[in-house]
Amino acid sequence: MTATVLVVEDAPESLEMISGFLKDNGMTVIAARSGADLRARLQGLQPDIILLDVNLPDEDGIELARQLRLGERFGLIFVTGRDSDDDVLAGLDAGGDDYVTKPINLRTLLARIRSVLRRSREPVITFDGWILDVVRRELFRPNGQLVELTAGEFNILVALASRQMQPLSRDFLLDVISNRDPRDISGHTVDNLIARLRKKMQHEGKDAPIVTIRGVGYALMPSQHKVD
Repeated sequence: MTATVLVVEDAPESLEMISGFLKDNGMTVIAARSGADLRARLQGLQPDIILLDVNLPDEDGIELARQLRLGERFGLIFVTGRDSDDDVLAGLDAGGDDYVTKPINLRTLLARIRSVLRRSREPVITFDGWILDVVRRELFRPNGQLVELTAGEFNILVALASRQMQPLSRDFLLDVISNRDPRDISGHTVDNLIARLRKKMQHEGKDAPIVTIRGVGYALMPSQHKVD
């Protein structure tokens, strides 16, 4: 899969390691070492995806992503040593498609980059009149109204909608939003995102079609389901 990747990393060793590996796997890599450098690169560049360190020398990466609305314009993966649940949620809420913690497993990072890139080629998913546009990353109610979702909420909904009627474990959904071993991150991260989704997806007095499967996790259980 050919893609242009903008790697924003201030540590020379990490930047060289990531860039070299991605180039060896057929990707075009553009390097940036700071927030200012990123801003300058984006003046004349349209990357397919951005790998963004959170701890930059001049700016906080999460705040930078929010200010520039990077997650709405490009694929966005945060790559950082900050690994608390709050950090993960902040990154996803700022528009990140994924959140990868250091030390980096390069093969895993490559797989996650490819996963984000593939999402732009997935079909529209519909259920009970709802429309989930994976290309534009938008959710529409049966009446056509747009529902604003964070990246974390959207990614979990895509996972559930892609496997309608199939229960998905918290560990699986944790893997959707984070590269960490599920044992190292609280299941409350998923629970909080599900709770927010359910609230946003209430429609005309009806609850969201996301159900809890006791002892397993969650499932999307529409009365009718169809993948276009």
